[in-house]
Amino acid sequence: MIKNNKWQIKLEDLNNRIYKEKSKTYDIIITIFKKLVTEKDFEKISVAEISTVAGISRKTFYQYFKDKNDIVDHIVFLNIIQPMTQLFKLSKSFEFPSVTIISWLYEQFYEDRLFYTRVSLFTGQNSFLDLILDHTSDMISERVGNLDIPDHAKEYSIYFYAASHTMILKKWINDGMIIHPKEMALMYEKWTIPAFNHLY
Repeated sequence: MIKNNKWQIKLEDLNNRIYKEKSKTYDIIITIFKKLVTEKDFEKISVAEISTVAGISRKTFYQYFKDKNDIVDHIVFLNIIQPMTQLFKLSKSFEFPSVTIISWLYEQFYEDRLFYTRVSLFTGQNSFLDLILDHTSDMISERVGNLDIPDHAKEYSIYFYAASHTMILKKWINDGMIIHPKEMALMYEKWTIPAFNHLY
């Protein structure tokens, strides 16, 4: 059974962790990590190296993050998921085209394209794409959770839209983001939004 509040619980948990722990050290760790990602393969970056370059102990590192994948989760949450959640809330009060939200999403990846290109190359457990799939699934689940359709239909529809979005994003990143974010948004809206709205 799909839990309608799963997305909200995850958001609140991550949000509480971030604002409870956020400090100068937190910012330094993220800055150092992003710099290291642009200089070497994600797989070759260790917690020990991040800690050394940041001038902190490993014990201090673990006060803020579980591992390096957790840093990526925080970055995605702060820069993409949290603002996008607010955009969805605003869209309910102030009508504006869905392409506006989608375009904003692609623009965030494009503006920090070197970082996202590098982290997307890691395909192991808890990869960047796994993270995007999970967050996208949760966001879609929040929107379709109250639909009067069988749970298995919800589950498969959520996976369909989340997986297709993740794979399109993956191809766009792998292709060097040569297509402008606005054009990507227009194409994605054309391919998916009419069918998605039909679920309602």
